Amino acid sequence: MRTISLKRNRKGVSPIIATLLLIVIAVAAAVVTYAFVSGFIGKTTSTATGTTGSMSLDSYSATATAVTMYMRNTGTTTLTIASAYVNGVNATFAPGAGGSLTIAPGTVEPIVVTAPGTFNFSATSATVQLVASDGTPFSGSIVLGGS
Repeated sequence: MRTISLKRNRKGVSPIIATLLLIVIAVAAAVVTYAFVSGFIGKTTSTATGTTGSMSLDSYSATATAVTMYMRNTGTTTLTIASAYVNGVNATFAPGAGGSLTIAPGTVEPIVVTAPGTFNFSATSATVQLVASDGTPFSGSIVLGGS
């Protein structure tokens, strides 16, 4: 009687080579994931902090019809004042004495905001908002005609 051999001709990848292939695939996947995540995070943080402006109010003085605000650019880009509001109502604005509507980083410029309609700065408090052309906002309260 003839004996059937259970051994077959096994052609395949050895366990050592299979392990090395799995390691290479895992490292490649990790590198691709790292590149994607670091590129995504780098873009969002540079957009958020690299080009935005910031304004602060150093001081102000108010008359019955206008308030002069001394605005400091605390950001890294030059800001140009584009609009002004008093209590949410569109107001007129102009550069103060010797100033301009453009504020360079680290400098202070006077901005004169004229009250809309019959509003009286000396009779009440008001919320004054300035918005730069790049969208940088500022909002502050003016209280009873002076600082």
